[in-house]
Amino acid sequence: SPLRYPVTMCPTTCTRLVLGTYCGGCLNSIVQTSPTFQLPFCSSNRIDHFYCDVPPLLQLACASTALNELFLFGLCGFIIVSTTLAVLVSYGYITVTILRMHSGSGRHKVFSTCGSHMMAVSLFYGTVFVMYAQPGAVASMAQGKVISVFYTLVIPML
Repeated sequence: SPLRYPVTMCPTTCTRLVLGTYCGGCLNSIVQTSPTFQLPFCSSNRIDHFYCDVPPLLQLACASTALNELFLFGLCGFIIVSTTLAVLVSYGYITVTILRMHSGSGRHKVFSTCGSHMMAVSLFYGTVFVMYAQPGAVASMAQGKVISVFYTLVIPML
């Protein structure tokens, strides 16, 4: 219902969405960094990555990181699955609306716009999934560096 959008997306709704996103991000950061800070680091303090991230830090630890990897896998898996489902449901509604359009040229315009956006979203979620939400993802840091550059630089430029 595009004509009801200004009523549905009132400032209160926008504020709640932004606060929910920031609170979720802060909670995610706390849950991932707190157990990481409890680990003993006895070897080199040089991180083999482009930025300080949890998987490269786990490689520097000289104790078992199984619990940390389980936290990382579980939390990132939940975040990726839930947000992917939200995007897919949203695009399902958009697709149904597009298919109901009578104008062929209008349908083509909307599909081309949504198609390119969906491609960027798919690339982003795919690379994030490969980086964080699979068991053993911490072990392949050389591949992780390439993937992290891809999802932090290349996809936003697309």
